[in-house]
Amino acid sequence: MTEAAELPPAPDEARTVFGEFFPEAVRYAELLADAGVKRGLIGPREVPRLWERHLLNCAVLSEVVSEGVTVCDVGSGAGLPGIPLALVRPDLKITLLEPLLRRTNFLQEVVELLGLEHVTVVRG
Repeated sequence: MTEAAELPPAPDEARTVFGEFFPEAVRYAELLADAGVKRGLIGPREVPRLWERHLLNCAVLSEVVSEGVTVCDVGSGAGLPGIPLALVRPDLKITLLEPLLRRTNFLQEVVELLGLEHVTVVRG
């Protein structure tokens, strides 16, 4: 059995990108690295590159999304890109659409834990 990789500390640019929601971004990264791996939502080899490859890459989508629109993350999986986008853009209404129950359960837990009231999880 392979040992789970350790989540590296957040890079400095994550503080700038996530701003006041940086603590929530850190918590989400921790959830992905722990429960996300245990539940098979992400592979253990992705943990060392969660920040650069996933969280920061998803958050920069905010630069091309118009203000106040509704966004649907189809096939949301572990919440990428929907959750990082929701963290940096509280003005958006975001729906995380995912067919698998185990994934929607995880997404609902994350949404509640991070207090993302502008995010809805839909199984479908």
